[in-house]
Amino acid sequence: MVNSIIVDGNRDDIVSLENMISNNFPNIHIFGNADNLEIATEILAEVKPDILFMDIELPLKNGLILNEYIAKVSCQVILLTQGANYILDALNCVVCGYLIKPFREDVVVFAVQRALSKITENQEHLRNKFLAEEYFKLSYIEDVIGIPCFEGFEFVRIKDIICCEGMQKCTRVITSEKTDIISSYNLGEFRKSLEPYGFFSPHKSYLINLHLIRNYHREGNILMVNGVSVPVAKRKKGEFLNRIKHI
Repeated sequence: MVNSIIVDGNRDDIVSLENMISNNFPNIHIFGNADNLEIATEILAEVKPDILFMDIELPLKNGLILNEYIAKVSCQVILLTQGANYILDALNCVVCGYLIKPFREDVVVFAVQRALSKITENQEHLRNKFLAEEYFKLSYIEDVIGIPCFEGFEFVRIKDIICCEGMQKCTRVITSEKTDIISSYNLGEFRKSLEPYGFFSPHKSYLINLHLIRNYHREGNILMVNGVSVPVAKRKKGEFLNRIKHI
């Protein structure tokens, strides 16, 4: 069952939307509705819905910045607008869709189907992430590690990993054989797993194998055995020099 909440200043619009949703989506439970932001906030805190239908005027009239308000809501949001007055505001927000009053049933169905698809997609992503995390913890076979990638897992020997480079929410893993292993894990996960094996993070965007350094330039760069140059942050320089004395 998918829970939803309708927040709109017009009771007739609430009833109209409730009927369209009930007629087309029996699996969606309309847990509650509200005609002002205070009541809506209370319901949101209690229910934590999967889909929120919200009149775009309510947060704006309360002096809230729409993007910031929606960013705090952890569900799919479908905005309700009166005519074309707020379409630009709606388009500038990261939402699942928007409905113009008076509601058209086919447009409501399309927007809700899109929200349901995103809910399913997010649930699948969370399941895969959980499985990947569990597998990542147990993937060591002697000196082999399974690296979670978008297509599955790439198995490499730990000693062959030259360095890891953070790329937003992903990580590029460079080994002695491959340079393009892109992992769905962030660099922080690799730090936790590889630092016990002689890896060090000289910079917030890099993790290097201390055993595969070719040379160090005093201006603040480390040259790895494959020719990759890695920067050393000023605050990390002392710790790095101390570490390489003990390799």
